[in-house]
Parts: sequence; C-alpha cells; structure tokens
Amino acid sequence: MDYEIAFDQEEGVYRVYADVEFAAIAEWVSEYLADKETLQRVWQAVLLAESKEESSVFQHGVFEVAISAEGVAVSRRIDMSQVEDEIKAMFDTQNGFFQASNDGVQAECGLDDLIDLLENWHEVQQ
Repeated sequence: MDYEIAFDQEEGVYRVYADVEFAAIAEWVSEYLADKETLQRVWQAVLLAESKEESSVFQHGVFEVAISAEGVAVSRRIDMSQVEDEIKAMFDTQNGFFQASNDGVQAECGLDDLIDLLENWHEVQQ
C-alpha cells in the first residue's frame, strides 16, 4: 500500500494520504487512531491476528474494521438518505433507474502493510 503521512495545515493535524484504492484505510487511521489507547488496541489486534490467527472487528464511527491473518478490511458507510430524493429527481423519467446505497467505500490491505503503516503512524503520534 502506498501512503504518505503529512501535516494538514487547515486542520492542524497529521493525516495519512493514500491512493483512492486505500482511501478508507487512510481516513480511518487519520480520524480514529489519534489517541494512544485506540492505537494500542488496534496494534494488539494486529499482533493477535499475526501470531494466533485471531480475528477482531472494530466499529469506529462510520468505519467498520475487520483485522485477520489475511489483512485488514475497512468499510466506510455513507449516509445517502438526505440526498437520495435530489439524486432520484435527476432521473425522474425513469423511476427505478437510481437506487441509493449506504454501502460506502471499502478498502483492504495485507497485514504487513498495516503493520508498516501503524509503526510509522505511532512514531508521528509520539
């Protein structure tokens, strides 16, 4: 996974930036692994997945994170309920043409990639 950790001057914090393919992972790390306690819980889940092949699932706001021996899968839900009627209005001649989805954005990466990212993120957070 290609990523970059950089300072966001507008928000005044460090953020992880990644390709679109891994955007959900970068956003989850940037927003929810800001405190050491949460970072340590995720780190422990990674170590359990690596050594004992145990799976862990976290719910952080709009993010659902599954960590297993195969890697990490991050899903970011998107609430389309507020814009659904406006979008459907664009297709008003074909009623059933558009169906709003709250599935959101999903990303996956290997456990080694996640470990590398967490090690670098931990250094930045200290």
